[in-house]
Amino acid sequence: MLVRFLRAFAVLLVVPVLIGAGPAHAQFRGGPGGFLDRLFGIERPPPREMMVPPEDLGRGRPPGAQRRQDQGKAAQPRKKRPAAPAEPVYTALEVLPKNPDAKKVMVVGDFVADGLAWGLDQAFAEEPRLAVVNRADSPSGFVREDHFDWAGKISEMLSSEKPDMVVVMIGANDRQQIKTKDGRFAPRSEEWQKAYQQRVERFLLALQTYGKPVYWVGAPPMRSNDASADMAFLNTVFKSRVEAVGGNFIDVWDGFADESGKFVARGPDVDGQTRLLRGNDGINFTKSGRRKLAFFVERDIRQDSGLGLPMSAATPTNPNATMEIGPDGKERQVGPVVSLTDPEPGTEGKLIGAADQRIPGPAADSLQYKLTVEGQSPDAQPGRVDDFAWKPRHAEEEKAEAPGSIVDGIVILPAPTAGVPGMAPALR
Repeated sequence: MLVRFLRAFAVLLVVPVLIGAGPAHAQFRGGPGGFLDRLFGIERPPPREMMVPPEDLGRGRPPGAQRRQDQGKAAQPRKKRPAAPAEPVYTALEVLPKNPDAKKVMVVGDFVADGLAWGLDQAFAEEPRLAVVNRADSPSGFVREDHFDWAGKISEMLSSEKPDMVVVMIGANDRQQIKTKDGRFAPRSEEWQKAYQQRVERFLLALQTYGKPVYWVGAPPMRSNDASADMAFLNTVFKSRVEAVGGNFIDVWDGFADESGKFVARGPDVDGQTRLLRGNDGINFTKSGRRKLAFFVERDIRQDSGLGLPMSAATPTNPNATMEIGPDGKERQVGPVVSLTDPEPGTEGKLIGAADQRIPGPAADSLQYKLTVEGQSPDAQPGRVDDFAWKPRHAEEEKAEAPGSIVDGIVILPAPTAGVPGMAPALR
């Protein structure tokens, strides 16, 4: 008897273990069950209508409503947004081989000068008589002489390269403290300006001694207002000292600014097409910007070298005229300025374009002379609109010819003469 009870009790212990060995995802704690389920810890799955997705919990909507809503959304086709138009980029030209006797254009300066050298290489890509030599050092400037001393190394560069022209663009890295034997000084302080100007003058003295044309490209505006102010200040330093030694200062500020002189990232390129000219940092140039930057230098180099500008629709036919790029980026002919009141060269008192024979003026007794010279207007004609006489002559004539008179709008005829046939005798 005892043995049978123990066997039955063992069966009751094994059955719950086998029943509770189902998958973990099918277990549900706290669901409905009988006494044996709660006694032996058997977990049963809840009814299907009681299973709520996690995303529906606590949202105050019926079970499964969010799933049905998501399925309805997925069934609808999604509209594709139109792709943004691709930004047109500059197509680089293949640089043709140069002649053995081609003139050398050496570019020196910082990272902006490095981009300028690329633009000049593209400007002269199909010109075998001009070759561009890039000797720019990207992180250099006049402030960090410990990195690169331009005033001390420019003479060595000129001796090794022997360029026919030198293009300089520098200053973008010089917005920092300057170090001298007297200490460190903040940018644009009095001591900083003095030390900086001395280094610029030493650099220009080496170029002046070399004796070849120098083209100093001014700094462009930048996105930061403080950086643009510093670049404008450096341009004043460069311009006065470059022109003092006979160099050419090329101002490119307006080519990359709006009407108020502020920085613009997009603008017309050399072809007049609106493109992105500056980089995302507001300092560097895109390929289109580099090519436009080089255009201002290319113009002066071609004119001074005697090679001339490439033929275009706006090529000037007058040798005294010049070509310039306006704010819209298009070429236009400027000059020569001729005053209409200046005499022709080699003559006395004769206007340009005047005929050899003078045209006679109006006679002194003519109405034209009296009106234009003496200011006398001609007499008004009777009955004309400008006849302002108080008693017009034509009115007096009509009154004299009228047989009767008018009194208060009533015509009074004269008394008939006696003895006139057909007339009644006058009343007495």
